[in-house]
This record gives sequence, C-alpha cells and structure tokens, in this order.
Amino acid sequence: MSHKHRLLSLGKLMAYILRHRPDEFGLVPDEEGFISLKELQQAINEEEGWGFVRRSHILEVVWTDDRKRFEIKDDKIRATYGHSLKEPITYEPVMPPKVLYHGTRRKSYPGILQRGLLPMGRQYVHLTPSRELAERMGKRRDPKPLILEVMAQRAYEAGIRFFHPAPLIYLTDRVPPEFLSGPPVEKVTGPKERPPEALREPGSLFLDLKKEEVRRGKAWKREARRFRKRYRNL
Repeated sequence: MSHKHRLLSLGKLMAYILRHRPDEFGLVPDEEGFISLKELQQAINEEEGWGFVRRSHILEVVWTDDRKRFEIKDDKIRATYGHSLKEPITYEPVMPPKVLYHGTRRKSYPGILQRGLLPMGRQYVHLTPSRELAERMGKRRDPKPLILEVMAQRAYEAGIRFFHPAPLIYLTDRVPPEFLSGPPVEKVTGPKERPPEALREPGSLFLDLKKEEVRRGKAWKREARRFRKRYRNL
C-alpha cells in the first residue's frame, strides 16, 4: 500500500473514531468534542495493522485533508462536522449497571484504596461495562494494568452521580474507596519492606550483625591478652 493510500485509510479510521464511536476505542471526548492527540494515536496503534501510525501521520492527514474534516487545538483533535458541537456537552445523570470496570496503574493502587478513584487531571473518571475495554484503556498507562470493579449501583444509591455519554462509557466525578473491589494490595505491589525496627527482632540480619560484632570483639580481646603476655616477657 502506498503512503497516499495509507493516509486515505487513516483519515477514514480517524473520521469513524472522532465522529461516531470513540467509545469503541476507549476514548471520551471532552465537553467540546476534543480528544487528546496522544490518546487517539494510542487507540489507533492498538488496532491490528495500524501499529505504524505516529503523531506525524495524524498531523499529515489533518493538514492535507481537502474536506477539512478535522481540527486541532491545544494538542487535541476533533471532527469539524458530522458531530461538531457549538455548545458544551451536558450529561444527564443515569442509573449505572450493577458493576463497572476501570483499568489503572498498579503503583497507584495503594492511593486509590485510601482516596478512591479521582479524575486526576481529567473532567471525569472513565468507567466501562466491558472488562476487556477497561484493560485496553488501562494498558495506555501501564503494560499490566490493574482492573478494578466498581460497585456502581451501590455508589449511585449513596448519591454518586453517573453519566452515560456513549454505549461503552460511563463517567463520574469520583468513586469513594468503599465502592471499589480489587485484590489485596500485597498481591499488587508486593510485600512491604520491613521497617528498620523489624531488623532488631530476634533472628534478623541486624541481630546477626551484632553477634558478628560481639564475636569479633571477643577475638580482639583474645589478641590483646596475647600481646600483653608477650610484652611482659620482653
């Protein structure tokens, strides 16, 4: 396939994603319909046969498109027509499914258990009813993401608002930790390092080192006694 035909095919894929079903690719437009260029590239790279696409290819599609289907602003991209919006998107709260899923970085898990799921620079926390899609979204930030179950209906009944902008995407302002289900933290982050105090317990390396110091001290005393004996005999 020539470079020109690759760009034509890429433009069609971008139009489908940005105009119609960003949720199929784990993408959530902001209130003005924009999506991060980086996230768009990641989503395209995940598709079979599209791993070659770089940011430069996406920009070339935008700059050479005769129909001006795309707009770039502040490192984000959206379709200029087909679904382009003049007013910000507003969502009505909905009742979510019983369980939703969220893929996150493993190193973030201890903090999530304390504070819950937060937008972390985004407008909303992104959730999905598809465990597979949650894993796909999570892999964009961690090669082996942790998939959390969100007890969405219980959270909704407790007053947490959920929004449903697309079939495979749910949004919420935050999810408190009591509505999250995941493995024990030790299985995710590994066993905690023992604090210095633990090294002073019987049988520890620290105690063995002390024994070694005592043993060496006794040897030094024996050597000192031999030296004094030799000195007296001079």
